[in-house]
Amino acid sequence: MGLSTRDLRSTLAWVADAHDVDGSVPLTTELLDRLTELVGCEYATYEELDWAEQRMTTYVWCSNEGQFAVPPPYVDDTFWTADHALHKRPQWDGPEFVKRSDSLDRRERERYRDTTHFNAEFRVVDHLGFRVGVTRTRTAWLAFDSQERDFDERDRELGLAIKPHAEALWRKASARARLTELLAVLGRDGGQAIVVCKPDGRIEHQTTEAQRLLTAWFGTRNGHLPNELVHWVAGARPGDRFVERVNGSVLSVEAVGDFVLILSEAHSKTGLTPREREILGLVAEGLTNTEIARSLWVAPSTVAKHLEQAYRKLGVSSRTAAVARIAQLAH
Repeated sequence: MGLSTRDLRSTLAWVADAHDVDGSVPLTTELLDRLTELVGCEYATYEELDWAEQRMTTYVWCSNEGQFAVPPPYVDDTFWTADHALHKRPQWDGPEFVKRSDSLDRRERERYRDTTHFNAEFRVVDHLGFRVGVTRTRTAWLAFDSQERDFDERDRELGLAIKPHAEALWRKASARARLTELLAVLGRDGGQAIVVCKPDGRIEHQTTEAQRLLTAWFGTRNGHLPNELVHWVAGARPGDRFVERVNGSVLSVEAVGDFVLILSEAHSKTGLTPREREILGLVAEGLTNTEIARSLWVAPSTVAKHLEQAYRKLGVSSRTAAVARIAQLAH
């Protein structure tokens, strides 16, 4: 069963209006009301859950449910381990789309309706829902509930047509929320080195200072975090720190939000950066500027600039003196 022209036009009109929403939550009660009319059901809800903190962070209801029927901004502790919540866990690799009548016949669903709190209160006889967003610890879910009829193939196709647009709306809202986090951090200290990245390590935004530190420590130039940080970010929680040490200098990376990082650097007593120390090490091996540039995949002028800065910090004026000074400080 294909969607009718009317269904497609209504869906596109809904998507166009939904993209006008400006905020950290992608859907409003008005938009959910329109979805209940489009799908032909009594209830449509949108929720966001934080699995790390085990709390519901967002719940948007349709008018049929009403504000006073909305659960409080927390759920019972057993919810986080209950089987019915599995499809919402970010780490779970099960289906992202659920239609209850696919797995339970009408009699079973009516029995379920009469014995479970939410379904008994709202007289829900069928449920259709899908995941619209997922990060490492957060997930979102858009759901439709029917009191009378079973959802059919037309409803499935309509849900699948809505899903990618809802995903795009969620990404926009999440980006705004992360930008708010970033601005809050920048407001705390405008000189901070800040990185906003995606789960796969692609850098969405970085300050000039962050770019300098990533390049100095890891040679990062391709718009991605270095592999060491990608692997760490995958499991990091806000407040966690990654520390890298090279020749007495220390780079600290703090997770301050969902894929929002602050970088800071502490120099050794010489004040040399890791890159300057690396170049001086190659000088000590007898390499020329051209050979060093070829080894590090940089321009010879970049090598010369690093050496000039290193000479100034060490108080010397030649390659030989710089190597001798480093050897002296090492003892």
